[in-house]
Amino acid sequence: MFLKNGIQFKIKGLNQEKNLNILAKKFPIYDIVRVSKNCAVFKVNIMHAKKIRKALIDLNYEIIEEKKLGAISMLLRVVNVYIISAFVISSILIFAQSPYIWQYEILGEENLSKTEVVSFIKDNFTKNKYKLNTKSVEGALYKEYEEISFVSVIVRGQTLIVNIKEKLLPEEIYGEFEPIISEYDGKVTGINLISGTMAVKTGDYIKAGDVLVYPYYDDAGTIKKVMANAEITMEIYHTSSITHFEDRIELVRTGRSSVNTEVLLFNLPIYSNIYEMDYKLYETETNEQNLINNNILPLKLKRTTYYELEEVKIHETFEEAKDRLLKEAREKALINAGDCDIIVDEYYTVEPFETYTVLNYCIVEEIKVGTYED
Repeated sequence: MFLKNGIQFKIKGLNQEKNLNILAKKFPIYDIVRVSKNCAVFKVNIMHAKKIRKALIDLNYEIIEEKKLGAISMLLRVVNVYIISAFVISSILIFAQSPYIWQYEILGEENLSKTEVVSFIKDNFTKNKYKLNTKSVEGALYKEYEEISFVSVIVRGQTLIVNIKEKLLPEEIYGEFEPIISEYDGKVTGINLISGTMAVKTGDYIKAGDVLVYPYYDDAGTIKKVMANAEITMEIYHTSSITHFEDRIELVRTGRSSVNTEVLLFNLPIYSNIYEMDYKLYETETNEQNLINNNILPLKLKRTTYYELEEVKIHETFEEAKDRLLKEAREKALINAGDCDIIVDEYYTVEPFETYTVLNYCIVEEIKVGTYED
């Protein structure tokens, strides 16, 4: 049965019966009408139109007419009219309001109120970006707010962007002295103390949150507060583990697959070609392709491929899999490590159990912590 949504081709050329029979074996062709000896009309599914068009051209046929049929064609024409109208109207509106500022973005503030700054600008300056003097806005903000040490104002599109740097208050400059605290688990390998009192020594293993340097020192029995300042070298450990079973069941592809297709308009399906399948186990892959040939509508072709899977029993000793497992474990450890500065060592351990083996991999990184300054 011919689908309502399709393409009607009218062609001119010789050997039509032979060639249309060949095409019909590859693609569904419907309602073939011989208009004359060298002219015919037929209909095809919209999904196969592109391939059939190419095949007709390759066979040296003249395509006299190509007409869209059905609800989709009508919908596309109606929607195109509305979209073009909406585009014209929106263009007029955009042009009319383009000289004005509609958004305010305040960056860098900590103690100042964004709402207060925006209200001050709105109350004292025009929204017309062509008449606005950004230097005047900067000067007014300096005078209005003592907290500002630096400010810049720019207009980007229809947004006024104010970048603020606030003055440091005395308590922020001098505040209470703080200890140096470790952010990592690891081992202390070197210490260069500048001021304060060490809470650890070389060779100590520490955890994240442990104090490294206290902000004071003992002067002949008198405790004096100072800034904790030191450069501490540490080794930190990035680990991963992989469990290997000698006898296991894995899912592998059988070679059978099925493809379902959908045409989407504004991410809503308007046409689908779904096949029934009897796969007990399967995995899917999906891809989308924009359909923009002579059409301003955001049509997409979505293909979902279903691959049949089957369970396969695998016997693989740890020694047979060792090289592959070591590579996988190292890659996992590197992911845990992030951006390593200096890798000083790598090693692994193997823990055999009755039915499985655990491979542990470790990457040792050297870092420097503290607040040391020359």
